[in-house]
Amino acid sequence: MKKLITTFSLIAGITAVLFFFPQLYQGPQKDGVNIITMKKDFRAWQGVGSDGKVVYVTSDRDENFLLSNTISEYKINGDFITEKTEAYTGKDPSNRFMSFGDNYVLGDFLYATVYNFNSSPPEKERVSRIVKYSLPDLKQVKEYEIGDGTAESVTLYKDCFWVVYHDKNEIRKFDANFKLMGSYPLSGTFGGEGGYQGIFFEGDTLYGNLHGSNEKGQKYAQGLDSYKFDGEKFKLIERIKPPTYGAGQGIEKVGDTYFWADRPDNTIVMTKSLK
Repeated sequence: MKKLITTFSLIAGITAVLFFFPQLYQGPQKDGVNIITMKKDFRAWQGVGSDGKVVYVTSDRDENFLLSNTISEYKINGDFITEKTEAYTGKDPSNRFMSFGDNYVLGDFLYATVYNFNSSPPEKERVSRIVKYSLPDLKQVKEYEIGDGTAESVTLYKDCFWVVYHDKNEIRKFDANFKLMGSYPLSGTFGGEGGYQGIFFEGDTLYGNLHGSNEKGQKYAQGLDSYKFDGEKFKLIERIKPPTYGAGQGIEKVGDTYFWADRPDNTIVMTKSLK
């Protein structure tokens, strides 16, 4: 009986520690999936990037769902570090709001897409930019005009930047200064939610994550499309089911970890595999 009481006390003690100090628990939530829950509502609304130690999360909504651009920072174990509100306040040529899309970490810099798709009243001429921030201070150091469309995600492949769009089924190639070098059609079909929200390359394979639902109780996220690139064209290979219902926004791979932005759940989902 004494041994039973001791065992029960130990279990109760561990439970209490995890309840009051949940950040100490860093193991998988389920089936090899780790979850980072945002500190405030709507913070995982757009994109995710990482350097392997810090996770950067972009949103164009504040906790009251008003348009406002924020970059949130979390440790890889889920601990909140800080956030920068009003991280981008630039306007389009008609003085309209420019929303964050996804973000990408490259060395000592973070690159984020911005676009005027969500401006009110809606802007017929959709324009996009790339905004560059220094790390770790998140100071804006430069912005690049990249032309028309709703640019959702940017990544680097073979020393060039590549950008995908919410409203265009194509990927565009840019040089180091974001001068357009070419455009390539993509053949994946879009559902009603729209086009690709996040991209990354593994070798010559492009992965593009399609827009998911904005709320729970709607449709499971459309999927992650993979394309093989032969230097001239992208060939669609398959569509992969995301790890969670809402993982239909930004995506990134760093090391052996895949990062997914889950909009409805307001979380960042981390997996070790795509399937």
